[in-house]
Amino acid sequence: MGSVTPLFPKADTPFLKDIEEDGYHIFSRKYAKIPGYYLSEFPEYPGAKISDLSVGDQITVRAFFKIGAGKSKRIDGGYIDLEIEHIEDDHVMALIVTQLPSNFPLQTGSTIELFEDEILSISTLPTH
Repeated sequence: MGSVTPLFPKADTPFLKDIEEDGYHIFSRKYAKIPGYYLSEFPEYPGAKISDLSVGDQITVRAFFKIGAGKSKRIDGGYIDLEIEHIEDDHVMALIVTQLPSNFPLQTGSTIELFEDEILSISTLPTH
């Protein structure tokens, strides 16, 4: 995965509350524009319009996970690739294809709901 924060801050923002309550948070390009919403700054991602997506497309999101417990509790973040299964007006349902550790709350093969501002890019995954 990506970078790990040294300590788990007090859950006083929606970002940290999501992680504390759900065990994960999907990065939002919209919320990244709000100063202080995330613990650090992130690059601009190209994103993707839902109207440009099709069932079967591969997309990438950035997710943050709570790892550990007690004083060793941390936030780990990284990119996850998904395959779109269903498209609605304002969101998609997508299957996680990235292999994730078994102790994470999201798992490979799970389907999650994503909104347009959470999609970082359309992925180009190798075909076998």
